[in-house]
Amino acid sequence: MIAGADLKDRYTVERLHLGSGGMGQVFRAYDRQLDRHVVVKQLRMDLLDIGLVERFHREARLTARMDHPGVPAVYDIGTHDGCPYLVMQLVNGPTLTDLVEEQGPLPVPWVAAIGAQICGILLAAHQLGLVHRDLKPDNVMLDGSGAVKVLDFGLAVAYGDDRYSRITQSGQVFGTLGYMAPEQIRAERATHRTDLYGLGGILYELITGAAPFDEADTAQLHDLQLHQQPERPSRHRPDLPAELEELVLALLAKSPADRPGDAGEVYDVLSVLATDLPDLPGVIDPGTDAMRAYSSIIGRVTHGPVRAARSGPAPDPAQAADDARRLLADGHTGTALQAFEQAISNGTALPPAALIELHVQYAEALHGAGQHRPAARQWRLLVDLVHRLEGPGSGQEFEFRLRTARAHAALGERARALTLLQRLLADRARVHGPADSGLTALRQEIASLTEPPASPSEGR
Repeated sequence: MIAGADLKDRYTVERLHLGSGGMGQVFRAYDRQLDRHVVVKQLRMDLLDIGLVERFHREARLTARMDHPGVPAVYDIGTHDGCPYLVMQLVNGPTLTDLVEEQGPLPVPWVAAIGAQICGILLAAHQLGLVHRDLKPDNVMLDGSGAVKVLDFGLAVAYGDDRYSRITQSGQVFGTLGYMAPEQIRAERATHRTDLYGLGGILYELITGAAPFDEADTAQLHDLQLHQQPERPSRHRPDLPAELEELVLALLAKSPADRPGDAGEVYDVLSVLATDLPDLPGVIDPGTDAMRAYSSIIGRVTHGPVRAARSGPAPDPAQAADDARRLLADGHTGTALQAFEQAISNGTALPPAALIELHVQYAEALHGAGQHRPAARQWRLLVDLVHRLEGPGSGQEFEFRLRTARAHAALGERARALTLLQRLLADRARVHGPADSGLTALRQEIASLTEPPASPSEGR
């Protein structure tokens, strides 16, 4: 495709060549009918076999199927000189690879904001049964308003729908080495947790400025990704919130079962950290208040229906907390949980000790109701809260880390709980010394998780 080429008597290809990928070349073009610039992605001439053409068309169908603001819109599809092409939304902004090269490691609020937006896109994809399978910094862009776009659904799979999964054959390996999950390297079935591994690699790079195993060659990368843990990101960023570090390491777990349950769970951790975003000169356009206001309202609608539905002045948080405790004591668990959530959302002005106690009571109420997943989220929030208030290694931080591990054990996630407990044991021994009386109980708890679970007959 050359500059000046005319497509469908509508699109004029411009001189600007935006790049090349494994499947095609990308050009900027002008849509004369709607007076806008677009992207034209054309399959390379040397890849014109029936399998790649089908995969190219499949990407168009999958991307159009997403219909999400975090995925560039597909406007049109056609053929030019025998080569298929897509016409897509033009995103003005850098890829995350370019962003890190220009800015270096990003401020924590921006890491969280970008990651939280990716989670929202993954939730939409996973609800459709789609697994992207090629999440990496090159496939994510940040536009001038601060909005994230996930690109290239060419490797996605959709289980249960032969139209989208038939080109994936047993034994084929899809993805990008360095960001692909261990199960992809082993050519095993990809699930939504496969995408969470890719997200972990992206967050690691945004935090440290480098991929988890940056200096390895191809052969080393295979071995490292299958068998070795990446270096803790806090060694590059000592100021990194403990909650963010634990999340990234959990996302990069070798076994899918040891990663977070879904993108919503990851969002809950990241969204709390995405506050007070500093300027990113040359990246984020000035005067984007309209986009921020829009995003803020959408966030309230989609993630806080109880909070958003209220009108009038916010209730006194201390009174709301008392109401929640009374409802819980009277056995009205569901209403009490809503009241706790309401009290917390309005309780930012509470003294730190009172706010921590409110979170603790909410987490315990969730545990008592058997809602161990949200309880685990609350304990992790508390870990980060006291870490910021009291610094690393406080007694409360260790207690909340223990409660987090127990919540995952209650969910049946023994491997993840064991990992959290072992890290807690090492940190507590480092802070308090080997004579600390709490270490014995921790070792006993670790031992109980390393024992194989009892069979049904043994439990009788």
